[in-house]
Amino acid sequence: MSHQLVPSHPDAYSESDGKLPDSTLQGEKLLSDEEPRRLGAGEIGEETHRALEDIHLAGQEGLEERLSGGRGEEGERGMFLEGDRWRYQLREGATVWDYVKHPLLSLMYYLYKLSVAFSWKFVFILCTAYGINQGMGEEWSGFAAKFYMADHLHLSPARAAAARGLSLVPWQLKAIYGMISDVVPIMGYHKTGYMLIAGSCGVLAFFILFALDLSFVPGILVFIVAHFSMASPDVMIDAAVAEKAKSHPQFAPDLQSLCWGSLGLGGFFAAATVGYMQESIGSRGIFGVCILTGVAILVPAALGFLREKRRDPSTIKPICLSCKQGLSDPLGKWVFYVAIIVTFVSVFLGFFAVFNESEHSVIINGSVTVFCAICIIFPSLLYCLSRISLVLAKASSFIFLRGAIQPSTTVLFYWYRKTRSNCERGYPCLDPGFLGWMDVAGYAFLFVGTIIYQKYFASWSYRSIFIFAQVLLVFVNLMDLIWVTRLNVKIGISDKVFLLGEEVLGPIVRRLSEMPMLILAAKLCPSGVEATLFALNMGLSNFGVSIGDYLGQALLGILGGVNPPDFNNLAVFILLKSLTRLLPILLVYPLVPKGSPLDDAFDIARRFAGEDEGSEVRARGESAIPLTDLKLSSSDNIHMHEDHERDELVNRDDVGGVAVVGDDDELGGL
Repeated sequence: MSHQLVPSHPDAYSESDGKLPDSTLQGEKLLSDEEPRRLGAGEIGEETHRALEDIHLAGQEGLEERLSGGRGEEGERGMFLEGDRWRYQLREGATVWDYVKHPLLSLMYYLYKLSVAFSWKFVFILCTAYGINQGMGEEWSGFAAKFYMADHLHLSPARAAAARGLSLVPWQLKAIYGMISDVVPIMGYHKTGYMLIAGSCGVLAFFILFALDLSFVPGILVFIVAHFSMASPDVMIDAAVAEKAKSHPQFAPDLQSLCWGSLGLGGFFAAATVGYMQESIGSRGIFGVCILTGVAILVPAALGFLREKRRDPSTIKPICLSCKQGLSDPLGKWVFYVAIIVTFVSVFLGFFAVFNESEHSVIINGSVTVFCAICIIFPSLLYCLSRISLVLAKASSFIFLRGAIQPSTTVLFYWYRKTRSNCERGYPCLDPGFLGWMDVAGYAFLFVGTIIYQKYFASWSYRSIFIFAQVLLVFVNLMDLIWVTRLNVKIGISDKVFLLGEEVLGPIVRRLSEMPMLILAAKLCPSGVEATLFALNMGLSNFGVSIGDYLGQALLGILGGVNPPDFNNLAVFILLKSLTRLLPILLVYPLVPKGSPLDDAFDIARRFAGEDEGSEVRARGESAIPLTDLKLSSSDNIHMHEDHERDELVNRDDVGGVAVVGDDDELGGL
């Protein structure tokens, strides 16, 4: 026998054990709708019951032998224990057919293992939330929105940049979603009720975009609702994953892999199909398909797939009391203050940039944007977060300012897309099908960037990585300058071959800087506010990108609009945009600590402060906050739960202002 499938009965598995069961019940149906429990002899038969009890008493060694197929014939395939995690791997002597089936069988076992641990319903809603709602929903709706704004709303590149910035506001408020869901349960549920609201909003918003011919203002407002339907479930699902990872830490890497895998596969599939969908059914037709992304959240949440326990109404505190208790927290209140400031400023800037149509709107919009970023958000971050940690305050400021000072727009999309005037003028004239495959290449290069970072840059210092990545980003953007000046055509290189600028190679460079940035943000979050603070940092990163959109709009206006069909001053805009990629380098030394992703929070703070007190602190039995698993994506975050209370007293250490806690206090949820 060349392989052996070894399914196990979930009801013979105790969730508190944290271990997978034996495989004696061949072909049994997975019954994960109920909580995993041990069955009595009367329910499954005396012989089977004795066998399961023998496994339980035999301990890990006996369990390992049974799951791995025993010491049977060579070439057998089965589950084996590697450290404290179960794996499914080919044995020696496997046939070619075994290798062909191995990826599918490994995936089946991987999903089966998580279904046994957490129920198939939870695995299902996790896959639909990340794979369909986020992965497919963001790719499909984002791609169609560019054509919709250009062809249906007839927006100029500058106007489209402002509209895009406003529509992305829901992604900047993720910390607020978590705080509200903690304080205000819906029908006794802190997450499920909000999932139902988000799913309903998604179905309604995409149906309106599909069925109605909207004007500018209603269209942008509906886009805001559509993005809320994807941003809000991200918070709730991340919180649920954090709870499961905390109660079953041995499955935390598997849950994170499932999040990443679902998001990547969903986005990859959507990117491979969206171009042909645009050609065949148009942008409004794609919005009609996107209704399914709302259904993918609405139906599982309504059926209770999140498996959230309903709170007893008698235990739910009044909203005012919960808010008062939250504001009395010495650390949490400062995070709350920053989240509120970011919320008001982001909403104000979004609407102001879109609806200000005065004679000097370009200058006014740019001035207001710079004022809000430099004079409101930046000082607020330094003042409030320095009460938690000075290093954290500066790092969060860098996360925000890095995107805010780099203007960006979709003007290149207007220039290279296939229209009659573009084709007549000798522009690239790329059809939607090819643009969709550009996104597919972007996903592939994003994966390549992750591998490159892990292999070559993980040990670099934060400062070195950020500086190197920004320099590379300048050269990548300058390749677009060669493209728009048509120099590539003059030397005999077609547009499709040359298309290796920011649209494709950019993901590699951005990944080199984003991964250490997110790791740094997580490592510096003190216990008790780690989840909400990490969500806040992700919102700040998204807000910085939107500020860049508003500045891009202002820069286009200063250059005369750079509007189709002539696109006057497009080369100048590309040059200026490329050079602004150097600006974040000026912020690296003042705001980024000296440590590397391999250092813990205390070492980072000590190096940043220029003090050497590490041995003294460690001698007192204290340690910095550890880094746990992260879902690194633009929409990544989790939130803090109302019932979480710190068992250890958080102390403000003199080293760089970083908070350190006792060894028994762990960082949960990330």
